[in-house]
Amino acid sequence: MTASYWRAVLVLLLVVTGCDSSEEKGDAGTVVEDGGPDAGPDGGTEDAGPGDAGTDPLACEKQHGVCAGAKRALVDGAYEPECTALSYGADYESSETRCDGLDNDCDGVTDPSFASRVTSVDGPYASTPSILKTDQGVFVSMSGNGVRILWLNTDLVLQGTGTVSMPWTRKDVPVGVSSAAKLLRTQDGLALVYATHGPSLRPPFRAYLVPLDAQGSPKTGPEGDLLEFPLVDWQADGRAPRMATSPQGDRVVVVWRTGTEQTPPFQVMGTVTDLRGQVLVAPKVLFTSPERRQPWPGDVLVLRNEEVLVAVNDESPALGGDTVRLRRFDTHLDPVGDERSFELAPGAEPRLVELGATRGGPLESPLLLMRSRVGPPWVTQVQVVQNLFSGGMGETWSEVPTPQVVWYGALADEGVLRLAWLSEYKDYEAPSPGGDPMLGWTARLWTQDEGHSPVDRTPGPEDLPLHRYAQWVLMEKLAPRQVGALYMTSTVEGSSLDAVRYCTP
Repeated sequence: MTASYWRAVLVLLLVVTGCDSSEEKGDAGTVVEDGGPDAGPDGGTEDAGPGDAGTDPLACEKQHGVCAGAKRALVDGAYEPECTALSYGADYESSETRCDGLDNDCDGVTDPSFASRVTSVDGPYASTPSILKTDQGVFVSMSGNGVRILWLNTDLVLQGTGTVSMPWTRKDVPVGVSSAAKLLRTQDGLALVYATHGPSLRPPFRAYLVPLDAQGSPKTGPEGDLLEFPLVDWQADGRAPRMATSPQGDRVVVVWRTGTEQTPPFQVMGTVTDLRGQVLVAPKVLFTSPERRQPWPGDVLVLRNEEVLVAVNDESPALGGDTVRLRRFDTHLDPVGDERSFELAPGAEPRLVELGATRGGPLESPLLLMRSRVGPPWVTQVQVVQNLFSGGMGETWSEVPTPQVVWYGALADEGVLRLAWLSEYKDYEAPSPGGDPMLGWTARLWTQDEGHSPVDRTPGPEDLPLHRYAQWVLMEKLAPRQVGALYMTSTVEGSSLDAVRYCTP
């Protein structure tokens, strides 16, 4: 028999007996490299390549990623019968959680995405939910007949829920309808600002601020009642409210649309209050739209120089196209500089994103995002406009073919723009699930990071089942190089808040 054969037999005996050979003994918890007369330059034998578990009795079971070349550690005089992190090293994880560009669990996949079901929801939610991360976790607000606040950890696992009930369930006031809600960061901590209007969009339009505790539950007053501060009491038509706080978190800006066909003109109003509802700037007209055009507030942002930036979408009749209008206002909501406008197809859905000081001064760091349809061959795009106040024009990011529609979310991550979107589609020739005409929409979930190509993040080969009003994606940074995208799926059994956690470049 060959010398190689007897050497292999000797090594096997050592593994079984834990023999303490001076050539092979190592400190506990260390990986031992087996050498010998026939050892190659990498420490393995010439007959068996490194990491070949079929011929090397010390080779670990896993040999991909950070486990490549791993050999069994000697622990208390015996080799590990099954390799653990002692053998695989400090970068090893039995279930991969890090976003470090390594295959930490050695399954051949580097930095995989993770899909999860967060919770069932009462949905559908026609108004867009909001999301905000604090030191205590990730919070999501979902408004319906009341506002439900979800408290999640950074793995997007539900930790608890809170509810803000509507005034007509607590006070002697006429029954109304919840219009919108948004989680905001203030100098006093987490807060919810929500708005209501009367039935069938009738007046009055009102907005309130509710302070929340560290777990997202509403704070209460001395008598145990809900602590709530009225911000707006507008005794006329009010729709599409948008809310924002100042960089210092001491002021709240609320913007809304007013006017109807019966009570023209259509205008966009704005007001500023402190956190207790003290009016700092009384309701003031920010935009007035031309005849037969209806303005819809798209977004509001308080810049780092305390100016207020408002994006409005002027809709023309009969789907003739949209005009996105953009303007700055000072702390008194008086106009600053010239108004900018962009002509787009219907459904522009403008959003504002503040990238922060790493992208320049207060007038250089804001971005405008818009949705458009161009053709032929007619595709739906998300366009990003930088240098808003020095002539910047739209740059196309995501793009899907007709008849798909893009519903998108955006995240500013330490000066980097990240997008996520649903490419939505419905086959109108197919019967609706359960006969419900609001079901039957499907979509793929996509993400894109600035400077990189889009990535399909849909969990599995099947498209996501959607409700007609699943027209949003929430995004939040969870950890260094890790982002969460949340969305709503719906079937005949009900609706759920689902999530995908993924690593960024």
